[in-house]
Amino acid sequence: MAGGDGRLLQTVDSAVGPAILLRQIVTNSEPAYKTSEPVVEERTNVNECDLPTESLTSFATGYQVVRLVNTTRMLAENSNLAVESVLVDGETFLTSCDGTPVCFGVNDIMPVVLRRFLVFVTLISVSSAAIADSVTQNGVTQNSVTQWQRQPEGWKGVETTDDTVTLTSDKWSYLVDSHDVSDCQLSATVVIKEPARQFGFFGDGWSAWPDPKFGDAGFDAALLLHGQRPSKPAAAPIESAYRIQISYKYQAVALVKFPEGGYVQVVPCPLKLNEPHKIQTSIRERQIVVRVDGVEKIRWHDKFLPLEKGLSGIGVSSLAKVNFSDVKLVQSSNDAVTPQPTATNFSVRKFLGDRLFVFDGNEPVLELHSEKDPSCFAKLKPGYKPQLTFDSHWGLENQGAFPEAASKWTEPKVSGGGKTVTVDWTARNVKDRFTTRSTMTVGFDPRREMYTYQIDSELEVLPGEPFHFRYGFDFEHHTPLDPFRWQYLIARRRSGELYHRPVYPIDPGPQFDLDMTSGTRVWYGRHMEEQHVAPSVEYLCSPSEMGDRKCHTAVCAAFYDTGVAFEQETAKPGTRIRVKYRYTGVPVAEAASLFEQSKIYSAPMLDPTHHYIFADEWPKLTFTKFEPLSKTWIYGRTPFITAHNSRPTYELAKDCGTGSGFAMKLGPASFGKANLPVGTSLTKGRWIVTVLVKSVNAHGPGGRIELEATKPKASEPFKKVVHFVGNGSFDWKRQGFAFDLSEDAGSLAIAFGNSGTGEMLVTDVEFQKSDDSTPLPDGVAAAPNSTPPAFGNAPAGAIADFRMQEGRGNFVLNYATGPLGHLDLANVDWVIDSGRHAIKFAENQTGRKDYRLDSNLARSYLGHTAYAGRDTLPVALTGFHGGGGPMKGLTLACWIKPAAEMGKSTHSGKGDILGFGARRFILGLQGQTAPYQLTTRINVNDSWTSEAKIAADQWSHVAMTAEPADGQWRVRLYLNGQSVSEGTTKKFPADSPIPPSLILGAEIFYLHDAYYRGLIGQTYVFDKALSAAEILNLAR
Repeated sequence: MAGGDGRLLQTVDSAVGPAILLRQIVTNSEPAYKTSEPVVEERTNVNECDLPTESLTSFATGYQVVRLVNTTRMLAENSNLAVESVLVDGETFLTSCDGTPVCFGVNDIMPVVLRRFLVFVTLISVSSAAIADSVTQNGVTQNSVTQWQRQPEGWKGVETTDDTVTLTSDKWSYLVDSHDVSDCQLSATVVIKEPARQFGFFGDGWSAWPDPKFGDAGFDAALLLHGQRPSKPAAAPIESAYRIQISYKYQAVALVKFPEGGYVQVVPCPLKLNEPHKIQTSIRERQIVVRVDGVEKIRWHDKFLPLEKGLSGIGVSSLAKVNFSDVKLVQSSNDAVTPQPTATNFSVRKFLGDRLFVFDGNEPVLELHSEKDPSCFAKLKPGYKPQLTFDSHWGLENQGAFPEAASKWTEPKVSGGGKTVTVDWTARNVKDRFTTRSTMTVGFDPRREMYTYQIDSELEVLPGEPFHFRYGFDFEHHTPLDPFRWQYLIARRRSGELYHRPVYPIDPGPQFDLDMTSGTRVWYGRHMEEQHVAPSVEYLCSPSEMGDRKCHTAVCAAFYDTGVAFEQETAKPGTRIRVKYRYTGVPVAEAASLFEQSKIYSAPMLDPTHHYIFADEWPKLTFTKFEPLSKTWIYGRTPFITAHNSRPTYELAKDCGTGSGFAMKLGPASFGKANLPVGTSLTKGRWIVTVLVKSVNAHGPGGRIELEATKPKASEPFKKVVHFVGNGSFDWKRQGFAFDLSEDAGSLAIAFGNSGTGEMLVTDVEFQKSDDSTPLPDGVAAAPNSTPPAFGNAPAGAIADFRMQEGRGNFVLNYATGPLGHLDLANVDWVIDSGRHAIKFAENQTGRKDYRLDSNLARSYLGHTAYAGRDTLPVALTGFHGGGGPMKGLTLACWIKPAAEMGKSTHSGKGDILGFGARRFILGLQGQTAPYQLTTRINVNDSWTSEAKIAADQWSHVAMTAEPADGQWRVRLYLNGQSVSEGTTKKFPADSPIPPSLILGAEIFYLHDAYYRGLIGQTYVFDKALSAAEILNLAR
């Protein structure tokens, strides 16, 4: 805008409204927004003129009444305002950017300092395109709706004619006024030219991720109040608002508050096509009133997390085409604030997708299931968004894994109203083996001010054969909405003890012994936002109807859905199981108290002393980002993973003595892999990776580093490298290598592994782009070292070669290859006796529990409830208890030095040295005290015992061979290389499957028997029967 002499006056961008500009002219004052009451401010001028002031009656913009003691010089120097005009003692003049007054109506330049003046100021905002006509008269905004801002920016579905706009869009799009207001009134004449053509909505099938803006289709037009968007950029989408929306399809007007309220009011409203409807809404002191064609439809008071101010606008959705005219925004509301009813008043009517909804007054609080979809969606607190989806049926089919247990359910039948609503439905198994009958009572808890959804359901097994419920009785299943931000789940055990577990996209396994008579599960804590309500389920089962059934629970790592189930059972016809529970909300303070009382659930996968290390760094990994297994972390972070839903086998090393001070420690058979956040930076060409590495007592191939690059638009790897760092022991040193990328990479995975025993430690892994002409730094190889170091070979045919040479730790390296891995140790000691490396099996006098929690021995045996109390036993184990196939032969051989007495057990008088194939082949000693006899037991029913004696406290070599013969097994025993007994089985066919499992020191089933005491040295297993000469060679 130019002054009278053509000079351009100082202006500002329209992204900064006049209220913000005003803050720059008034000292120590907050911005004053449009209000119905004038605001008076004072300021003395910079020239310290002690002048009296005159009160202004108004700003020409209607924003604020200001009392100024000022000069024209100060006005120019201290303001970034675009000053349109100044009226001083009846003379009109402009002030330009350089502070020089420009006079109008007088012949002389006015002095810089005035003795007495009265100032009227008009503020304007200037956009990059045009100066908006943004003045108000009598509180009514006069700027044309055609000049309102488009949301989103660049929206093409806007047609303008004079002061009329026609809008169309597939998703909610708006024209918004540029000023924040609080109390106001917005009205428009709306003509639906073409109705909505899209009708999808959240809740038309299972989902746990509602649109935070509740942009369900099927609505045509809307008025917007108190819209808020991020301060930057100026054209950012509206993030929160009240949206008054109308639907020709549903013949309704709805008030939506997003993101924190959802549908807060839905009222029937007759609407016609191609006819004008006058929509008027006002907001005053958190009360919103909506009128359609002069008839009041909604009067609602926002009592929870109200939106205090924001932008106003008009909008369209669902490919509707709507004409808006006579749009008026008034900066005040004349609607009186009236008390609202507080008593609940439940009813049921159809709403979105013609699904049945339970309403409290005019607020939809529960979407009921349908015949095709078992999902229900529930609000927990009046005026707050939906927080829970739950299944209306027993999930006995285990999400499709057990289709024989699937059911078909009926449509809900509704009765009652007012204080409660009752919903009934039934379900019948697709194989006609059982039925369920369910009743849900919808109510309200006035103490907590939360809705309640109490379910009473009974399953009955129908006449016929007994039915085996393979996955138990999964009777309650739910998902908290927007699940990936939840942090913890609290629950109560039958003992009354409260526990909690974190939720993250890794499953730590089930939690057992849940209280079903007065139990609870409560979701607690939110990532990146404040929690307002804690979804919960409370269990109210009768002990007499539940019987002695035990209940467990788990959380799905993929979607955070969770259920409870009784254990698997083969139920006879006539069996009935009745359960009672209710969904509700818990106030945050109450949930916080429960969390404080709770303890972390005790499980290896939730060990507070073990950690996840995160690969959230690039281009340098310092291993400084980590969390204990017991602590929550948000979905989207990238931890190093050992295997799906498995405890990390690596460890976090703190104060490692170099680099960042933190390192990843990889013990025996450890591995961790993660994708690095490379973005688009991993471009074609030569790259260098360097790492600080340390090795401690590494037997076998030692540690390694793996890299895998994939293409940008596919998961197809195009570059894989493996670099071995070495074995044995060496202190921290820097290693590195170069690798070439033939094209730009979309992702880069890095992995660290130790397939042997001992330890590898790594830290400060750094990537750098290089070029072929630049010399490689010292210590950096031109290519990765892809060949592992030599570490010894096992004899031909060996599937186990355990040399017991580590001297420490909980693993023994298997030098052979095959189905058996390293040997897991528990509560044994390392010894060297007469130059022979061995492990010692002795009575555990201290009750120590020395084994690695993530080992197979711990997971499948010592940590299992069936093995309770056995976790102090000395034992060694490897392989798998199940599976397997036929074998062409077998040899078990080892060196032993037995103690004077075997361990006392359920059935004393023996000690098992080696057991292979889950009790199929056992080589052991007969006798409680020395001297012993060498014995073998084959599949429990066949056994042989030698006459030869084995003395205590001296080394002996023992062996057993087995080979098929006439459909059975021919078995031979050897002592110190000599055959001492043989025979043929009668009850164990030679083609029987043999599981690949090996145990030392005890009987494998329940570890309750045959405790060997003494030393065991080098041990072999062959998948063939060795000859007598080969056995003699081993003994030598």
